[in-house]
Amino acid sequence: MSFSVHSVSTRQAFQKNIIAGIATYWEIAPGIEFCLRREPHSVGLALQVHSQALRANQMQHALERRFAQPGDYAQLFLFLDPQRALVVWQALPQSPISSQMLDEIQSRQLALLGLEDLDDYSVMY
Repeated sequence: MSFSVHSVSTRQAFQKNIIAGIATYWEIAPGIEFCLRREPHSVGLALQVHSQALRANQMQHALERRFAQPGDYAQLFLFLDPQRALVVWQALPQSPISSQMLDEIQSRQLALLGLEDLDDYSVMY
């Protein structure tokens, strides 16, 4: 059985595929991508920053922000994956998923990593 993951080039195409349940990734900058990611108990939306794209102290600053503003980032999990990519992950609900919900999650993920300049949807956190 083959498993394919679709690559898209726009936020709208990415969200359309996620809402449809299609495994998709969207590279928003070199080494930085959003994707649908399965973890042990659920599927979620992940922002992944590959090790070569990490900025100095980016993980430290993200952890500081995560614990200084727990209400803003309560549903986000921050970890390194086996390939040493920094991942910000949030479980997606079982109920219908909307573009607005995905916009809000993606904006929070970018803000947590200090990547607001890559956000084309402006929500302030």
